[in-house]
Amino acid sequence: MKEAKRRPGRPSKQDQFQKELLLSHALIEFAKHGYEGASLRKIANLSNVDVALLSYHFGSKLGLWTSVVDHLTERITLQTVPFKNNYMHMKLETACIALVDNIVNFCFEFPFHMMFVTNELSHQSERSIYLMDKMLLPTFRHLMPFIKDCMEAGVIKKQEPTLYYLMLVNSVSLLGTIPNLVNEFKEDFTVNNDLKSEMKESVLANFFQIAAV
Repeated sequence: MKEAKRRPGRPSKQDQFQKELLLSHALIEFAKHGYEGASLRKIANLSNVDVALLSYHFGSKLGLWTSVVDHLTERITLQTVPFKNNYMHMKLETACIALVDNIVNFCFEFPFHMMFVTNELSHQSERSIYLMDKMLLPTFRHLMPFIKDCMEAGVIKKQEPTLYYLMLVNSVSLLGTIPNLVNEFKEDFTVNNDLKSEMKESVLANFFQIAAV
């Protein structure tokens, strides 16, 4: 039996498509090389799929880039929206620990996300506007009421809340991006879980007026 003809660029049914894996590889390539320097062919090769599959599912490089942002946003939303809705029913100290857990865990799950964001925000473009409107500003708005409540309660030292938020997120994200650098300074970090645990305690000690439990 002859194989049915298919449209140019359309993948065969035998092509395997693991979207999260492909988006993970795309995130790393966009982070390392920027939008212009990222290669769709390399992303496809890393994901063990034909490059035509990218065109079929995402339409273009911009479509793939947009899907990376949407995927990150979805993962952040899964963490921040339930937290935003539930923290009023928690002790502030417990909520702070939960927030730190979420931030650190996300940064280890997506260690290249900060490099990706920094590349895009280095100059204004349609992509940087999309990134701000889709992911960065909504996340900020979700968490800002909690941060202000913590400052009023003395759990966070009173200061300019926007700068506090940016310093908190960027400090954690930077270490999540370069864990090997920490290993160079502190040799007894042997596995990521050790570093994650130590980071959570350090963030609580430096950014909140509470101790880890």
